[in-house]
Amino acid sequence: MNDIKPWQIVLIIVAVGVLAFTAFRMMGQEKIKGANGLMTVDVMTGQMYMVQKGKARGIVYPVKHPETGDRTLYPIVQEADSDIWEISPRMQEGIPKKIREQSKVLGSGGQIEILDSDPITVVIKK
Repeated sequence: MNDIKPWQIVLIIVAVGVLAFTAFRMMGQEKIKGANGLMTVDVMTGQMYMVQKGKARGIVYPVKHPETGDRTLYPIVQEADSDIWEISPRMQEGIPKKIREQSKVLGSGGQIEILDSDPITVVIKK
């Protein structure tokens, strides 16, 4: 302890002060709201679903269809300034061959024909 110089003590006090100030500022901020959910589509019918996590810890994709229980809900993204929806590029490779063959709405390159109806909201764990 005898080897500590006065400027080192000042530096430690300033560092603690900056840390306390930063913590105070962070606690006073409003909580940032995330997205309400993720837009998905049933690759068999083209119906869009807004999947919300609720109290679940996470979401496993593809999501189980609320009525059939099959994992056919894949995340989709919309091209900027267009009406074209595509299955998320990361998920395209994971679509089983059986589903690709049975799907009537799945196009080439991950494009999908969406029904004109509003998305149905699904909460994973209420």
